[in-house]
Amino acid sequence: MPAPESGVKVRMYRTGLGDCFLLAFRDRVGDPRYMLIDCGIHSQWKDGSNRIRSVVDHIRRSTNDHLDIVVVTHEHGDHVSGFYQARDAFKNMNVDAVWMAWTEDPDNEVAKRLDRHRAFMLKALRAAHQGLSDEDPAARNANHRLGFFELAETSLGISSRDARNAARDLVQNPRYLRPKTAPLTMPDVDGVRIFVLGPPEDEKWLMRARPSSKKEEVYEEDVRMRFGGDEAAACALMAAGGLALDTSDYARIEGNQPFTSNHRIPADIVMENAEDYGFFHEHYGFSDSDEAAWRRIDTDWQAAAETLALKLDAATNNTSLVLAIELKASGRVLLFPGDAQVGNWKSWHEGIWTEENGLERGEQVSAEDLLNRTVLYKVGHHGSHNATLRGQGLEMMNSDDLTAIIPVDEKWAYDRRPYAWKMPFAPLYEDLLRRTHGRILRSDVGLVKPDRPGDAWREFKKRVRVEDLYVEVTVADD
Repeated sequence: MPAPESGVKVRMYRTGLGDCFLLAFRDRVGDPRYMLIDCGIHSQWKDGSNRIRSVVDHIRRSTNDHLDIVVVTHEHGDHVSGFYQARDAFKNMNVDAVWMAWTEDPDNEVAKRLDRHRAFMLKALRAAHQGLSDEDPAARNANHRLGFFELAETSLGISSRDARNAARDLVQNPRYLRPKTAPLTMPDVDGVRIFVLGPPEDEKWLMRARPSSKKEEVYEEDVRMRFGGDEAAACALMAAGGLALDTSDYARIEGNQPFTSNHRIPADIVMENAEDYGFFHEHYGFSDSDEAAWRRIDTDWQAAAETLALKLDAATNNTSLVLAIELKASGRVLLFPGDAQVGNWKSWHEGIWTEENGLERGEQVSAEDLLNRTVLYKVGHHGSHNATLRGQGLEMMNSDDLTAIIPVDEKWAYDRRPYAWKMPFAPLYEDLLRRTHGRILRSDVGLVKPDRPGDAWREFKKRVRVEDLYVEVTVADD
């Protein structure tokens, strides 16, 4: 994969529903330097492990087995599965650096707490899913959300966490990035600065993943999703699901129970001791007759599964590492936000870059400035409604050269969850078409052809290459 004379070449691998981007820069002596941003495919994609392995084999050939930087945005299988599924191929590559968000740092106390919390919620969700009937809508919805934490066609128990760890282990000392620190660079590449926008360190933003009812925030008013009590929901699932608990789990669950242990009678004890608990057998459906079974609430805990799945999914997305890559000569910016949600996006606008955090004397850069100069936007979460902020996001991307690149397979998403997975979401997609003048690349259709292609689109087409395995565009720096 040759690098352009100026700027950067961006290749989106067509993994289906998954993110995998290879960027090529030219260094001072004319050699290419490579950055890989994520490498994954959704766990429910048919033959997904073979698909992602073919992608990684192609990356090896394209880079001569050398990646200067591997970027891991967040712990979802559709972003990281390839690091595990193609781990043997990655082991044969030379990787100089791995960049991850500070939220993945095993030595950071806040990150460790967040990590334990996500692990606890995921354990509870799996327990709930196992206890639900396949026909139950809550089971289907939980299963779809679990798909983002699992890996296609791997042995039982292997998860997106294993894939994240496989990426981390590609180097001895991964680098954990924080927002608003001094801009980063590509090795021996002049005129490229990389600004870290997220994830936020302020927990008020980190924990805010869902949109409010304010229409300017996202492209849909989605108040229905503003659930609370994720900790309590997880505890209910764990306690009632009969899952084996460790000491820390037990303490959390007890703290969220509606009654203390001395005022609770476990159902299995009631079932096994009919003589002592005849009242419950007679009036609460524990006998052979189920006439009174409607009184029982021992399966009501399962209703929390869907709520918890949504919370876990959104919370993980909001820890996305967000990079704005600036081509300094032209001022053009490429924005890679992972799947960042509302709080992550809004946090970018707190604070700026100045001489104190790595800029030249007298220079100032803000998030709004970077958004104003964005010419390539990797659309978050396959074009879903809640991973692109509106007023403080896309509406600030006012460059006449704006291009959108979307890792999506619309038909597959619809077939998996008709009317629920709107990827891409129509109001957002229509705004993207308008703002980009039709300059959109998608992993399912390749180069999008607008209804009325103009001169801007025809010029754009000259910079695009479409192959079965990838779509590629060059962003010049002049």
